Amino acid sequence: MPESDQPIQRQPGERAPSLPEALGRIAFRPLIDGDPRQMARWLADPDVAPWYGEGEPTLVNIQAHYAAIIGGTDTTRGFITQVDGQDIGYIQCYWLADEPDYARQLALPPPFDAETTGTDLFIGDPAFRNRGWGVPILVAFHQRIIFGRLGARAAIIAPEPGNLRAVKVYERAGFRPLKTVSVVDENHPENTGEEYVMVQTREAFLARRWPGE
Repeated sequence: MPESDQPIQRQPGERAPSLPEALGRIAFRPLIDGDPRQMARWLADPDVAPWYGEGEPTLVNIQAHYAAIIGGTDTTRGFITQVDGQDIGYIQCYWLADEPDYARQLALPPPFDAETTGTDLFIGDPAFRNRGWGVPILVAFHQRIIFGRLGARAAIIAPEPGNLRAVKVYERAGFRPLKTVSVVDENHPENTGEEYVMVQTREAFLARRWPGE
């Protein structure tokens, strides 16, 4: 294996500081051509792979999967999450209106059936996992992108029911459980299965008075 493809070994990173400080250290940059290489490495990690299905985490497969997002022809918006300028993970969002088959299967009640976005994410760098960064990342993303730049009315996030660690993080970031749904994705079979749908409105998010608002 070429040296450049060797997994980066990191020591455990610092725990996330207070929320105001953490928010100031987090940034999101659009996904670019060079990112699939490190994403393939992240997605091959056994702590990530069971919960973020993108098929085989080969470079060829990951490049093909994210090419349309990078090229801007896919309506999903993809970002690399950074802490202090260092790439540590991936986060994406999409309008449910752009995914009508998925929206039909979710069958969300008002007010979550209109002007609603979905978010998916993972922390790829193991030095930043289980260190308290999940909540600040989600809060920052929804402040700046979902309820900020996009002006969404509501947001959902849908982990697998068994991903209890993620569920706890999402609850702390303001999401509340709605229902469990069985979803079939004919285009991406690896994404077929049960989803634990969690929701929050823009009003509820803003009412939390997160730092920086």
